[in-house]
Amino acid sequence: MDYLKEFISKLQNLDHSKRVDNVFQDFLKLSAYAIAQPFYRSPEIEQNYLDIINRYTKEQAEKFSKLLALLVMGLEEKHQDFLGCVYMKLNLGNIATGQFFTPYHVSKMMAEICFVDIEKQLEEKDFITLSEPCCGSGAMIIAYAQTLKEQGYNYQNQLFVEAIDIDELCFLMTYLQLSLYGIPARVMLGDTLAWKFSQMIYTPMYFLNGFSWRLKEFKKTETKSEQ
Repeated sequence: MDYLKEFISKLQNLDHSKRVDNVFQDFLKLSAYAIAQPFYRSPEIEQNYLDIINRYTKEQAEKFSKLLALLVMGLEEKHQDFLGCVYMKLNLGNIATGQFFTPYHVSKMMAEICFVDIEKQLEEKDFITLSEPCCGSGAMIIAYAQTLKEQGYNYQNQLFVEAIDIDELCFLMTYLQLSLYGIPARVMLGDTLAWKFSQMIYTPMYFLNGFSWRLKEFKKTETKSEQ
């Protein structure tokens, strides 16, 4: 099955009374809320989910679940920027601000070029850190994780990512794809240059692999070495 083609078709036909970009945004939010809620147990997240899903019929709500299943199967099939492809194929990019996503094969090549001194970094701490100040849909991060895996490393345990974007759709796409790939990350919505953010959320693997205390321990070690 062509998961990408099927996803786009179902998305476009989910609700003809709404613009496809609005339906796509609702899909991203619903999926992100569903993934985050077991870890945050937030009444606000639950209410946000209900506010969106109540705008659709029961049949349409079920179609959102099918879209998420297609996304999961697409990501399981291979490492790729699935949602970024959806975004560009539907012409949702902002041309006025120069918003063009890097093709995944280019992201993979760049990840391989940047793949240096991994053993040295892992001698200093038991994980690698990666910062993406303008993450788009997370293609560069996914490509780097794939490269780590190909070189025999476990990116779900040996990589921590900080991903930032000023665009809410990008923020949501990155959170969703990194969550489903099991990449430990802090995803932030805001301006990297001004260092001002309106939202911040951690992926499930951040919690499952104990990165909260691992990052604290590393900072303690760093501080002692500086003294």
